[in-house]
Amino acid sequence: MSTTETTEAVRKTIVVDASPETAFRVFTDQIETWWPLATHGVFGDDAERLAFIDGELVETAKDGRKEVWGRVLDWEPSRRLRMTWRPGFDADMAETELELRFTPEGEGTRVELEHGGWQRLENGATSRSNYDGGWVGVLEKFRTAF
Repeated sequence: MSTTETTEAVRKTIVVDASPETAFRVFTDQIETWWPLATHGVFGDDAERLAFIDGELVETAKDGRKEVWGRVLDWEPSRRLRMTWRPGFDADMAETELELRFTPEGEGTRVELEHGGWQRLENGATSRSNYDGGWVGVLEKFRTAF
């Protein structure tokens, strides 16, 4: 894999059947209703909750353990969300960065995801490859939430 492929951001775009306001709210305030925690979470079947709390995205296990997935950098309701991203990484490890943009498109909203910063990780190429495929399923779950 070339350096360009290793460091290039993962980019995904979907259109959801909702206004930008609703799409942003469902992505943020209702994330635990559609995110596939059992397969795309830190605690797997022991996961109980995923929520934005005090500027961080936090997964909580049934036994009370917590895992911070990242912290919010920019929160622009109905327009944009930008945050650090590190589910399952130790707090002292490097983080990637995730940005979502919500743009009106016809009767719905185009949601553009950009996930970058792979060069910061020791195994950036592998992580990038995993997320490139993983975001497809996660965004499809989001699309079906409407």
